[in-house]
Amino acid sequence: MTVRKLSISVPPEVEETIKAAAADEGKPVSTWLAEAAVEKARLAALHDEGRKAAQELVAEYEREHGEVPEESRRRAREFMMEAGLLDDEPWRAAG
Repeated sequence: MTVRKLSISVPPEVEETIKAAAADEGKPVSTWLAEAAVEKARLAALHDEGRKAAQELVAEYEREHGEVPEESRRRAREFMMEAGLLDDEPWRAAG
């Protein structure tokens, strides 16, 4: 496998966290970071797929039953935030 060298900058406490995690898994820092980056990208893709699927479900529901009431949307957002499935910051910015 071909590898390429990257240079990154991190705060000292992040460096120590990375080194400790890599050591705990018995891996070189570069291997641990590469695996972490791949996992982060995989999770982001899954999150995007889930968001698109949820949007499609809501659109299908609304085609059949009309717009979802705002109170129901608010309760759904609260549930998702409590479940750790949604960050509330975008909703705060939206009002």
